[in-house]
Amino acid sequence: MPKKWLTESEAFGYLAARTEGRLATCDADGQPYITPLNYVFHRGNIYFHCAPQGHKLDNIAANNRVCFEVSQSDKLVFNEKACGCSTRYTSVVVFGKARIVNDTAEKIDALNTLTARFAAGRPFAAVDAAMVNGCVVVAVSVEKISGKKNVDPDAAP
Repeated sequence: MPKKWLTESEAFGYLAARTEGRLATCDADGQPYITPLNYVFHRGNIYFHCAPQGHKLDNIAANNRVCFEVSQSDKLVFNEKACGCSTRYTSVVVFGKARIVNDTAEKIDALNTLTARFAAGRPFAAVDAAMVNGCVVVAVSVEKISGKKNVDPDAAP
């Protein structure tokens, strides 16, 4: 199965094009925890919002080092032997640090960018300073990124 490592630029492009990913955090005892979430890649950070309390925020407070993953399965490849079965996929993994966004302007910018992404051209009520108190915005800085594709052998390079 030919695998193709993505260039850093391709990995960032894939990250920017997606809207759903999985955030891996660890608690103070090292217990991993994975959260699926919606996000936007904006100004070099992964941004998402969440409730003001919860397991992932507890973990980020205990250990701000995180891993973030986005992927898609393009097709399943069946073979009569288990070791011959495979998936054609694209995936990107990010390692970084998470922080709670406390700056009101950054929080507004992130929430409006996230909303605009999901609005997909439809009008929406922009977030303002009076509205940002109801949720927490988290920014994940990208320290390392990698990606790969498992492609069909006859696919164009």
